[in-house]
Amino acid sequence: MVRYLASLGLLFCFACSALAQSNPVVAVLRDSEPSVSGADLNRDSAILLDTQANVINVISGLGVCQSLSSQNTLRFDAVHRHVLIAENLRDRVSVFDYDGTSQLTIPIENATAIVLTNDAKQIGCVAGKTINDGQTVFFDTTTGKEIRRLNLGAVALTNDVVGSQLWAIGKQLIAFEPPGEIGIRRPLTQLPVEPEHPTVINSRNWCGVGVAIEPNDNDWWRRIWVIERDHPDVTGSKTRLFAVDPDGQTRILVELNEIDPRSIACATYRGSLKRILVVDGVTGNLVSFNSDGELMGKVELGVQVVGFGEHSGLWVAARESIRRLDPSDLSVLAEHTFDQECDSVGLAVR
Repeated sequence: MVRYLASLGLLFCFACSALAQSNPVVAVLRDSEPSVSGADLNRDSAILLDTQANVINVISGLGVCQSLSSQNTLRFDAVHRHVLIAENLRDRVSVFDYDGTSQLTIPIENATAIVLTNDAKQIGCVAGKTINDGQTVFFDTTTGKEIRRLNLGAVALTNDVVGSQLWAIGKQLIAFEPPGEIGIRRPLTQLPVEPEHPTVINSRNWCGVGVAIEPNDNDWWRRIWVIERDHPDVTGSKTRLFAVDPDGQTRILVELNEIDPRSIACATYRGSLKRILVVDGVTGNLVSFNSDGELMGKVELGVQVVGFGEHSGLWVAARESIRRLDPSDLSVLAEHTFDQECDSVGLAVR
């Protein structure tokens, strides 16, 4: 009997180990770039991987393309073991389980970014043809039924690490609760030129394309980091990295000059904030800053999007591969090379 129970225990351990290994920790969204000859437009895919960059599953037949921001086109729902995907070419949000089985399809025009509320009960989706006329729409996670529409347009949005608040960036920086209560609204045109001169305003700022929050559970010690792009038709607009406190006050402003910011992440190492990471869309360099906004250096990795998760660490995706990096020195810890080269247009990291 003891030997039988021991065998059961061993089998249980093996089952738990196999189950743990089957849980993806990172997913990358791939735009397959169909030929002009009229090939299938909906042959893009989401690749799910484990911590060692081994492929667990591939969800194919998607319809996505590069947009202004790649920050929030893909999300994990760990509570329901789902992957959420904003299919902007198909005007819908698609929900799959980790095995790749479709669980839910939510029609919504011009879906550009998605977020999951902290209780995993609602999916939020930013939709709109332009930056100025967008809405944020919330749906029930299990039924797909629409719950509410907020007249809050954005390019990217993310969950706060404290409470239920969401942060959205586009033409303005907004902090709001899913029911619609707005805590902070800061138009980019009203941000100061420098934190030391808060009354000197740069009224020609164009658009923020990425937002990341320091993973610090202390409410008033964390900062919200934003990447802002200029526009050739907006004279005087700037390309910048800036940080605000939870009350919306600007604390750090960094002119990025020749850097074309496309993606941003805040990475920790052994519990302390190490780097603010920005992807340069022109060179593919991964540019890192410290928590004071000082340039630490850059690594020539040819990447397109960066993401960080407290469970699986720092990841970057490029046309040819996806890699897990050491946040302390940005060395490569694991890598998967894709079968074909194409744009990585979304990254979700647990």
